[in-house]
Amino acid sequence: MSVCKFLPVERLLLGAALLALVGCRQESAPPAPGPLPVAIITVAPADLAQQAVAPAQVEGVREVEVRARVTGILQTVDYAEGAKVKAGDLLFRIDPAPYAAAHALARAQLAQETARAEQATAEAARQAVLFKQKAASRKEADDARSQAAAAVGAREAAAARAELAKLDLDYCEVRSPIAGVAGRRLRTEGTLVNPIGPDGLLTTVVRADEVWARFGLAEADFHRLFPAGAAGAQGAAVALLRPDGSTHPARGKIDFAATQVDTRLGTVQLRARFANADDALLAGQFVRVRITGGKAKDAYLVPQQALVQAPSGRSVFVIGAGDRAEARIVTLGETQGADIVILAGLRAGDRVILNQLHKLRPGSPVVVAPAKK
Repeated sequence: MSVCKFLPVERLLLGAALLALVGCRQESAPPAPGPLPVAIITVAPADLAQQAVAPAQVEGVREVEVRARVTGILQTVDYAEGAKVKAGDLLFRIDPAPYAAAHALARAQLAQETARAEQATAEAARQAVLFKQKAASRKEADDARSQAAAAVGAREAAAARAELAKLDLDYCEVRSPIAGVAGRRLRTEGTLVNPIGPDGLLTTVVRADEVWARFGLAEADFHRLFPAGAAGAQGAAVALLRPDGSTHPARGKIDFAATQVDTRLGTVQLRARFANADDALLAGQFVRVRITGGKAKDAYLVPQQALVQAPSGRSVFVIGAGDRAEARIVTLGETQGADIVILAGLRAGDRVILNQLHKLRPGSPVVVAPAKK
C-alpha cells in the first residue's frame, strides 16, 4: 500500500526532469548561420585580343640538298661542317681527270667540224658563182649548198657536246647554291658518288638568317581567332616561345594558312616567318608559338580562380538578387596569365565571387568582405 501512495510524486519528479533537459537542449542549439563573406571583382566588357598557344617546329626558309651531278671519286671536302658558307663557295671536289679528257676530246672534235664547215661553206659559195657563170650545173651548186648546211649542223652538234663536256668538268667542283649554314658531310674522300640514287646526296645548306615555324591550330581555335578564314590569318602576329621558356626577340607573321582542315588531326596548318639574326633558332627544333588573332567583342577578363566545374559546364558565381549566390554558365576563351577570357555568360557590372567557392551553393546568402589593407 505504501508504494502506491508515493507513485504520483515520482511521476511529477520525472516530468520536471524531462522539462529541464529539453530546456537545456533548446538553449544550447547554435544560431542560424549568417551570410558568407566573399571577395569579388566587378566586371566590365571590353574588346580583348584573342590568343592561342600551339606547338611548332622550326624549318629553314631555304633548305637545299647539295648533290653530286657527275659520277666519280670524291677527292676533297673543302668546308667545315656547321660553318657559314656563301653562295658559290667550294664544298666538294670530284676527280676531274676523266671529265677534263672528255672536254679536250670534245673541243678537238669541235675544231675538226668547224674546219669542215668552213671548207664546205666556201665550196658552196664557189659553186654558186660558177653556176651563175654557167660553168657549173645546178646539181653541183645544190649539192655543195647541202654539204655546207650539213657541215654547219655537224659543227653545232660538236659545239653542244663540247659545252656538255665543259659542264661535266665544272660539276666536278660542287659549290654551295645559297648562302647559309652547311650541314655535316654525308660522303668522305675516296667515295664513289653517283647523281642517281642516294649516293649523290653530299650535304645540305640551310639559310639561317630567317626561319619558318610550322604549326596547326584546332579548328575551333582557328575560327575563334580568324573568323574570316585563311585570308584573315595572313599577316597575323606570332610570338615564338623557346624551349627554355624565353620569348624569341623577333616577332613573326603568318605567311601561309591552309584553306582546308587536316582530316587526320582536325587542325588547320599554318606557317609563320621569323628573323633569326643571332642563329638562336635551329632547323628541326620544337618550340611553341603564341598567335594573336582578332578581338573578342564585349568579352570579360576574370581570374581563373573564379571558375567552378558544374555538371552542365564551367561556371562562375555572381552576387544576385537579395545578395545571394547565383551560378552562371560561361563560355571560355583563352587564358591570359592568371586570368581567363569569358566570351559569354556575364553582364556588365556583375560581381563575380573569387573565394569560398567550395562552400557556396546557388541561393547561399553572401556579403562582400572588406578589402584587406
